[in-house]
Amino acid sequence: MNEILLIGKKIIVDKSPMLLQYDPGEDWQNYWTVMDGEWEYDGEWLVGAERRNRGGILFSKEQYAGNVMLSFTMKTALPATRDLNALYCAHWDENRDRLGEAYICGLNGWYEGKSGIERNYYSNLYATTSLYHYEPGTEIHMICGAIDGHNFMVVDDQMICELVDPNPIKGGYVGFSPYCTKLQVKDVKIREIYWEPNKKTYESEF
Repeated sequence: MNEILLIGKKIIVDKSPMLLQYDPGEDWQNYWTVMDGEWEYDGEWLVGAERRNRGGILFSKEQYAGNVMLSFTMKTALPATRDLNALYCAHWDENRDRLGEAYICGLNGWYEGKSGIERNYYSNLYATTSLYHYEPGTEIHMICGAIDGHNFMVVDDQMICELVDPNPIKGGYVGFSPYCTKLQVKDVKIREIYWEPNKKTYESEF
């Protein structure tokens, strides 16, 4: 997928500079920091688990100041079935020792099997849908990120959700989060987003 069409914007993937291309290996802790939950490398995947009613959090070692998107392959680790989450523009709340402000893209979440995007940390800003349902144990390819608060989530070349934040989070870590579940992730790419305006007009169709 080389073009991602948002409302008023067009992302061109091939023109978006690669910041990190990562395949899991024994050196995974050189690239990622465990903030919460249990994380390990199993020979092919990074595996994250959280048994409590909260998110196990994995952060990138690097912070990214600009508009970024991440793409990856992910699945639940059966018998786990829910809450496949990716994070970006993410920050840690040292006082609470929990995830602070961040954008979260999730599948089979929100306690009702919904998919969507939310801004974590008191904002009450989110967009969800029950029209896309993830089949547990199935590998999916996700692309997600934000352009100055214009969030998007694409799964297997299908646009699942957009969310525009009028007060966007600026920069931060990227990462992953199983919320009271267990997930597997690999083939991670982080890119700086290259985009162009994509203005549309209608002409009469009758």
